[in-house]
Amino acid sequence: MSLDTYAAFVLFVIVMTGTPGVGNLTMMAIGQATGFRSALPFLAGTTVGMVGLNALVGLGLGGLFMASPGAALVMKVGGMGYILYLAWKLLRMRLAEPGAARRFSFVEGVFIHPLNPKSWAMSVVGFSQLADPSLPLAIEMAIFIPTFLVFQVSFHSLWGWAGSMLLHTLRSPRVLAGVNVALVVIMVGATLYALVPVSLGG
Repeated sequence: MSLDTYAAFVLFVIVMTGTPGVGNLTMMAIGQATGFRSALPFLAGTTVGMVGLNALVGLGLGGLFMASPGAALVMKVGGMGYILYLAWKLLRMRLAEPGAARRFSFVEGVFIHPLNPKSWAMSVVGFSQLADPSLPLAIEMAIFIPTFLVFQVSFHSLWGWAGSMLLHTLRSPRVLAGVNVALVVIMVGATLYALVPVSLGG
């Protein structure tokens, strides 16, 4: 693998993991609602989920999964339902009495990427850029998975930290509630935008 190939792959990963998406926006909303530390179990879950997804893609199952119309429908329905669940929970966290809202868990974080068509498409396209027939699959995966891992964790953390800064900077409960609603609307809107135009069956 050439340095130019890996540099192009890293740039792709930075753009895909750093821009607003369901994972980043959810981390920001959690940080804004209850602080960055409360988002750490969820962050760990998103990491495990994305590593598992990338491993499946590296083993060649990602393309087969994305080519199945049945899998596409299940992902779209399940993904949208799960995002609506997360959105409702985020709104309740802001409306609940201090200390009364249940924090986001590790398990809830595990499913956010596997149920997101953008995450699958991102992983498949990324691995196709990196794939080199002259290299053993084990070496390709040893490069592919850790690279995604580093930037996903870094950017999810940055978005969560930015949300926690809003929590500490904006003192007005009404303003914080407004920001929380805005983040939830953007999160749901971004998911709808990703689901509607994506056709995993072709």
